[in-house]
Amino acid sequence: MKTFLGVIVGLTVLAVVLLVLALFAGTFDRSGAEGRAELQRERLERNLRPAGAVRQDGDAMPIALAGDTADDDDNDVIRTGSEVNESACMACHAAGVMDAPVTGDEGAWASLMEEKGLDELVENAINGIRGMPPRGGDRSLSDQEVRNAVIYMLEESGVDAGEDEET
Repeated sequence: MKTFLGVIVGLTVLAVVLLVLALFAGTFDRSGAEGRAELQRERLERNLRPAGAVRQDGDAMPIALAGDTADDDDNDVIRTGSEVNESACMACHAAGVMDAPVTGDEGAWASLMEEKGLDELVENAINGIRGMPPRGGDRSLSDQEVRNAVIYMLEESGVDAGEDEET
């Protein structure tokens, strides 16, 4: 009986120790979860902004949209083609979703470049074509950022775009 009681007490203590360790270990992951929640909240707020910007005759996308603050510093930075590709383009162009030319497929990109030329490819990326949404679905991209992404995807596919990506 003493052994049985000792085993029960030992198992109870072990269970309490494991519970405390599990609770303690779970607090370390909170910063990652909070970061993901903050990013999700920012994306949601950006997507819910009214589309009140007006563009005429190829003007660049206005930097300040409704709800933006004038002291927002990250609007001044033009993202590189690689950054834009990772954030917007590769969702479809990495796997060829809806017949999108796969980045790295030299034949597909070379024929597009020969058929349309760089300016028309950029115009299609800005305005959308077939299943591709305008600006790859990220309306915060400027015309130059979209151009950078097109040049990046062409060059990653081994096709000379004819000009250097601007940063």
